[in-house]
Amino acid sequence: MKKYISIFLCAALTLAACTPAINPENEVSEYAGSRASVELSTTDRIPAEGGTLTATVHRSPAFTVSVPKTADWLSVSQADSVVTVTAKANPSAVARAARLSVIDKELNISVTSFDVVQDGSEKDAEPIVYKDFSAGPESLSVAAKETSAIISVTADDAVAWTITSSNTAFVPDPASGSGNATVTVKFPANTAKTEVSATLTVSTTSTEVRNNSYTITLTQEAAKDEKEAIKPAPGTVLAEWYFATSQVDILAAHFNEATADDLADAPGNGGLWVEPNVSGKGRLEYYNGIDKAAAGILDAAHKRCKRAIGSYGEPVVYGTYKDDYILWTAYTENEAPLAAGTKLSLYFVLRPNNFFVMKYWLVEYLDGDEWKVAGTAKEGDGFKYNVELTYADGAGNQTNTVINPVVTLSKDTEAAIFRITATSNAGCMDGAPVTLINKSHALRFAGEDCNANTPHYSVKEHPMIKVVE
Repeated sequence: MKKYISIFLCAALTLAACTPAINPENEVSEYAGSRASVELSTTDRIPAEGGTLTATVHRSPAFTVSVPKTADWLSVSQADSVVTVTAKANPSAVARAARLSVIDKELNISVTSFDVVQDGSEKDAEPIVYKDFSAGPESLSVAAKETSAIISVTADDAVAWTITSSNTAFVPDPASGSGNATVTVKFPANTAKTEVSATLTVSTTSTEVRNNSYTITLTQEAAKDEKEAIKPAPGTVLAEWYFATSQVDILAAHFNEATADDLADAPGNGGLWVEPNVSGKGRLEYYNGIDKAAAGILDAAHKRCKRAIGSYGEPVVYGTYKDDYILWTAYTENEAPLAAGTKLSLYFVLRPNNFFVMKYWLVEYLDGDEWKVAGTAKEGDGFKYNVELTYADGAGNQTNTVINPVVTLSKDTEAAIFRITATSNAGCMDGAPVTLINKSHALRFAGEDCNANTPHYSVKEHPMIKVVE
């Protein structure tokens, strides 16, 4: 029997190093957002005396297949898109399993995986039950000016772990613990013209886990040469995005996240962003302001906190909450700073898909090293805001809200950077407090395309950051 599953691309690098628990049958993992698929020659277990199966990988980019180091009982050969997996005889009475990862050679990430399961010499042997333990991401990069980064440890409560760093300037906090944790790695800004890196080793002495050690490579970019600040000509578009159905694959290149991703709930941007796909240099990012899992605000039955590109090419985030923020960044062509006196505008449109999306937001911009409010802020009950989202109009239609700040820099500034922060946990329907995040709490960056029944959702002007004067 053949098994075919379409799989979606996901930066879930920690899965590539893990061996799965024994499954009832061979299994192909499903990652949301990919364009790869695997066809197995059989879903049956390999017999205890040994045997083979083949996996046909349907993926145009070049790939390799990674076998966990602990699975020395497997060997793999590859001929074009066909991978042959051979298992040695299993001398144990206990069944065993390994998860093989398909690695995109160009991106150097796992795009899908499949399980190989082999019977023990006794069919009725009890399956091995491992405790959870993993850490990730496998690698991450930060700018020279950054002074911290987030990594994640996933473990059962009874599994104690420690973190060591190959570079004493990179300090994990906490450096030890047990169970799940979000770890902040702190380090100084890099002023050197060469990049700096550290290898963080997350390990446990527990004998009840599949792998007891994981390494994470953290690279800090080299400091850039100082450039003279410039004032681009009026009308210059620094960065422009086009959100439409035809652009789904391009937009999703760095912005697709599964709910199971270690960093989906953690503070930060999850390592994800949307690049300009029309012109210019920049990023659209969505940051969690807090550790949402630790805060206890996730609806266990309908949990979803993630970033993705919708089927109509609209970036969407699930699980907005107070202190979350959107970051729009645009650079000049040669990445020179913007000179004082430069007048900038940002244009984009937000549409809540649920009335529990945050209602009140504050737009700010970076002026030199200082965040300033764009325009005039209104006073709420203990918070400030200058954007108020509405869930639905009088006819019950979801409502697009245009956000279009115009600001003038008073100091030379590294780039055009706008920050839009949720300043209250009030929902956008009636302002009542939101206490749980549900999987339907979606906030969209509105685009050109939409369902034929909802043409009023369409936005004709592209998101952009440009020089006004």
